[in-house]
Amino acid sequence: MQLMAGGPLQRFWTEIRRRHVPRVAAYYVAGAWVLAQAGSLLLDAFDAAHYTRYVIAALGAGLPVALVLAWVFDVTPRGIERTLALSDQPPAVPPPIPSPPAPERSIAVLPFANLSGDPVNEYFSDGLSEEVRNQLSRVSGLRVAARTSSFAFKGRHEDVREIGRRLNVATLLEGGVRKQEDMVRIDVELVSAVDGFHLWSRTFERRLEDIFRLQGEVAQAVIAAVTARQGEETQALPAPQTQSVVAYNSYLLGRHHFHKRTAGALQRAAQCFEQAIAVDPQYALAYSGLADTHMLLCARYYGNVSVTQAIAQALPAAQRALDLVPTLAEAHASLGMIRLNQGDLAAAEAAFRSALELNPGYLLAHLWLGLALTGQGRYAEAAERNREALRLDPLAPIVNTNVGFDALRFGNKAEGNARFATAIEIDPGFAVPYSGMAHLHSLDGDFTEALRWIERAIERAPARAFFHARKGLLHLQSGDLAAASALIDKAQRMSPDNHFDSELIIALHMARGERDALERIASGEGGRAYTAHQRGQACIRLGDFDAARALYEQDAPSPRREIDEVLNDDWIWRLPHSINRAHLRLAAGDARGRHDLEQFLAEADRVWSQGLVNAEVRYWAATAHAVLGHRDRALEELGEAIRVGWRHAWWARLDWNLRDLADDPRLGGLLARGQ
Repeated sequence: MQLMAGGPLQRFWTEIRRRHVPRVAAYYVAGAWVLAQAGSLLLDAFDAAHYTRYVIAALGAGLPVALVLAWVFDVTPRGIERTLALSDQPPAVPPPIPSPPAPERSIAVLPFANLSGDPVNEYFSDGLSEEVRNQLSRVSGLRVAARTSSFAFKGRHEDVREIGRRLNVATLLEGGVRKQEDMVRIDVELVSAVDGFHLWSRTFERRLEDIFRLQGEVAQAVIAAVTARQGEETQALPAPQTQSVVAYNSYLLGRHHFHKRTAGALQRAAQCFEQAIAVDPQYALAYSGLADTHMLLCARYYGNVSVTQAIAQALPAAQRALDLVPTLAEAHASLGMIRLNQGDLAAAEAAFRSALELNPGYLLAHLWLGLALTGQGRYAEAAERNREALRLDPLAPIVNTNVGFDALRFGNKAEGNARFATAIEIDPGFAVPYSGMAHLHSLDGDFTEALRWIERAIERAPARAFFHARKGLLHLQSGDLAAASALIDKAQRMSPDNHFDSELIIALHMARGERDALERIASGEGGRAYTAHQRGQACIRLGDFDAARALYEQDAPSPRREIDEVLNDDWIWRLPHSINRAHLRLAAGDARGRHDLEQFLAEADRVWSQGLVNAEVRYWAATAHAVLGHRDRALEELGEAIRVGWRHAWWARLDWNLRDLADDPRLGGLLARGQ
């Protein structure tokens, strides 16, 4: 009977071949024949030839057992493993962006298994696979899947064809690392992601002191195996950044902790990079890693360190990395991250683009360039850059999370939900997408669900003050002032120099009616460094408008910067300084206040023209119209703000910019909807 293409018999035959059953059958029959011949001769020598039939029967009975074992298990570089059918696989995350057919010259380096028997060596096997991947990524014309997406399959044992489909590659490199005393052994296997068939395998063994030679040999052999299929010559690989095994080992351990993106892991990563530098002061990659770690430990990202302190620690390391290796892409990206947090967005963008020219596949440069573009108000470009990062690394939790926040900026809650859910499925321990889920549910006014999500973020990053403050804001929104107070006070104690929650602290004092605290802030004695604008807000609440006006005139707030900072979602809560200053001017008979408000509304129009959706900016536009006396337009904008997710009626009752609407019965109805 002819096998129909794609029919059940054809699929069954393909599955048998994938599981190497015919190969095992052939090996078994050949081996059994040899054993039977040898057994017959041996039994004849002992006058026991009559037992030969029992030997043959036993060998025959062993054939189906061998075939069953071949169906169930496979021998891989990681040892003997159970072969999973597609129906046994864990639920797959669908690829985020439809991909074209995988290029023939494409490969993913899966995390090498740690065969040393000591979990402490996990970082070493991970680091070796990452370094081999990095060397392959520098080969012109060879497309290499990103590190994070490849590592998403660590320990999952999925079918290689499914992995290849999701990473959009034609081949996969699997391996196992055995590190014992001063010896390292690597078993690698190149597998076709199209049909799951074995293409090439090899074992490498060297002394630990020859680790750089070893990883170079592995990468060169893989390149030869891939390029030989097209009849091309292999290419030379870049020299290692250090010749010190001890420094390299510390660097690998630092990268291992860096990728976890928690405050504790980042602190450990910084220590490892410092140890690498102490051993080899010329190790440029270690300086770059140290700079990146310090920046990610600031309050804007994963820690509680002030931005100023983080820059002071990171800048010398980044500059040293560039001095050592001016063509190091990682060092340019490190400097760009520092410039971004210094507020020099043009210099940051230039540094990130330099990094991408040197290494087009460097994921962090793509991600951070997106942040620089966002900071400049180029939101569509930033979203496109993050989409490119998603194409390069579709299973990276941070990339999916960033695309999720982009989706929320453009009002696409369904896409935001899908991206956050994908990030959580890939890495359930990564806290940021849980915070994204909390924000999404708060836009719908579902504070119970929002609180559940932010609590899950806190469970994963309990030392990060940002999440506690965010939870405090949610309690403010839901009307639980006592819970809000406890959480915001806790966040303040955890990160006393964090200016990103300073405006929420002022708002909390206003909500609690704490005049003494507001007076201390207004006088510059609030216990932390409050800006003139923040002190001005305290003066407004105290009714001292002359003092407030003087403080606001010291340094004119920028409407564009304030709007962009709200859209970037760095601050827990933002006070309406541009509206306050304009209102104070108008109240004093200064016509420049009207111009200021019109300028603010023009900036808001710039946001809407890009298709962005932001409830807080809509609310600010409503207050600007209220101050201008545009009562109907103000209420219209307030209604639109509520429609797109504004849920801060608690603040509206404190906001002096809405006082001219206090006698309008429509305001109360709108605020009831904005609870």
